[in-house]
Amino acid sequence: MIRLVGDVGASRGGPHEKRRVLMDGLIRLVDAHRWFWTLSSRERIQPGKQPLYTAVAHGGFEDGQFPKLLRALDHPGSWGIFTSMSREMKERSQHLTWTRRQMDSEGYFVREEVKELWHDAGIGDLMISACPLPDGDLSAVGIYRQVGEDSFDARAARMAHIVLAEVPWLHETEWPEEKKALLPSLSPRRRTVLHLMLEGQSRKEMAATMGISVHTIDGYVKDIFRHFRVHSQAELIARFRSGDAEIPPDPGTGS
Repeated sequence: MIRLVGDVGASRGGPHEKRRVLMDGLIRLVDAHRWFWTLSSRERIQPGKQPLYTAVAHGGFEDGQFPKLLRALDHPGSWGIFTSMSREMKERSQHLTWTRRQMDSEGYFVREEVKELWHDAGIGDLMISACPLPDGDLSAVGIYRQVGEDSFDARAARMAHIVLAEVPWLHETEWPEEKKALLPSLSPRRRTVLHLMLEGQSRKEMAATMGISVHTIDGYVKDIFRHFRVHSQAELIARFRSGDAEIPPDPGTGS
C-alpha cells in the first residue's frame, strides 16, 4: 500500500493519470477487477432516490460493459443498495468505505431483476469509498469484483480506505468546473447520455442501452450540445479529454 501511494505521487501527468495509476494498483491489491470514480453533490443526496453523479474515470471494463454499469446504477431497483451509506454521508462529513453487504442490509443487490443488470455489466460484488470535499461535493469510488468471485470482506474495505485516505489531494484537485456544473444543470437521464457519448456510443446504441427511442436520444443530445456549446460528439469528447472544461461565454449575452 505504501509503495502504491508512492508510485502515484511519483507518476507523471495530472490528476487523471494519477487516479488511473492509483486505481489500477488498488484493484490488484484487493483482488478486484473494475473501478469507477465519480463526482456528486452531497447536498443533493436523497437516500433511496436515484444517485446523482458525474463520471470522472473508470477502468477494467470490457467493451460494452461500462454502459451496462450505468444502466444498472440508474435502475430504480438499485437505488436501495446505497440508502444506508447515502444517509450516513448526508449526516456526517467523514470519509467512508463500505462493502456492499454493509450498505445493502435489505438485499436489493441480490433481487433477481437488479442482480441480472449488475451481472450483465460483469459485476458480482462491489464496495464504495466516498470522500466529502470542502466545497460540499463528494468524490466517490466504486470498486467491483466480477461475477463468480467472493464478496468483499472488511479487510478489503480497510485496505481500500487506507489507500484512498492517503491521497486527499487527488480527491480535491483540478476537478473541471464543467463537470461540477453538470450536477445541478443536467437531469439524470441527460447525464447518462453524456456518459455514453463520452464512451463513443452512437445514438442508436445509446437508445438500446437506455431502452428509449432514438428520437428521444436526439433531443437529449441537442440539449447537451447546447449546454456545452459544442456542435458534435467528437468536439465534446475532445474537450473532456483535453481537460478544457470551461463552458465558453455565450456570445449572445457576453457572459
